[in-house]
Amino acid sequence: MNKTSRAGMHIVLAMLLCMLAPAALARTICVFSLIGAQGDLWEQMKGYQLAAAGWGTPIELKVFTDERVAAEDLKAGFCDGLMMTGIRARQFVPFTGSIDAIGGLDSYAGLQTLIELLAHPKLAESQRHGAYETAGILPLGAAYLHINDRSINSVEKIAGHTMAVFDNDRAQVLMAEHVGMRPDLSDVTNFSSKFNNGVVDVIAAPAVAYLPLELYRGVGARGVVLKMPTALLTQQLVLRHEKFAEDFMARSRRYFADQFEPAMKVVHAAEKEILFFFPPPDRDRERYSQMMNESRVFLIESGVYDTAMMGWMKKVRCKVAPERAECGDGRAW
Repeated sequence: MNKTSRAGMHIVLAMLLCMLAPAALARTICVFSLIGAQGDLWEQMKGYQLAAAGWGTPIELKVFTDERVAAEDLKAGFCDGLMMTGIRARQFVPFTGSIDAIGGLDSYAGLQTLIELLAHPKLAESQRHGAYETAGILPLGAAYLHINDRSINSVEKIAGHTMAVFDNDRAQVLMAEHVGMRPDLSDVTNFSSKFNNGVVDVIAAPAVAYLPLELYRGVGARGVVLKMPTALLTQQLVLRHEKFAEDFMARSRRYFADQFEPAMKVVHAAEKEILFFFPPPDRDRERYSQMMNESRVFLIESGVYDTAMMGWMKKVRCKVAPERAECGDGRAW
């Protein structure tokens, strides 16, 4: 073989290597975790990293303690995906980001049923929005109202009090205003300190935040955690779909659906740690339920929640509890 032929072969080999190299590059999955690279979520993501390697797609994990910054890095392309709260995910994929709707689901059985449905290939297309696609959902637990004074024991009495609401969640702002509360714009880094220091009277938070964020300080000896879900919260993995194969997306959704029970062990354990965890008085339970349902309908009509997801959630509610009055009202959601 002459020098010209060898040079030409080297050029071809170099071109082939360049074409193959991107397939071998690890994708960067960013993870929002208030406590950094530790804890249950981080361990769950390490397990996912191992599973992805087995599927032939190496990933690197990068932790963020500020969800807002992580979301901006996803938009800028510095992250190929982000595990974030469902509330934050709504801006990327409105369909699955609406799972955390106020009054949307009121049982963990319903949430598991919904996540199983979303792992089915027939619903894959619904989970893609623009450049993004939801590739997995984990339960974060029910959001419960934490109130610093248990004399605020009815829907009517909660009106006029101040509630910390996330500034990235239009739903919380509108809901608070809708029921007569004064919304105090906050974020995940400061809402707990506002409650603990008496700046706000009410917050909604899952049990997994109770001990780490010391919410018992805000509840004190006079407050209460209302044992009635306002929403079932999730963590969602949203990926830039051009970076991943379709079969990877399908495997990813199935993987996280299979992690539901392990994730719920963490949630149940956290709920057992809550002090002054009481249901609303019987006379007010129906009124609270009505308040959340009215808020959800108001938010759907305001364009906050995805109507297709609201339809699926109604189907799930009626599958779990077919005796519900809404199951025969003929409404889509």
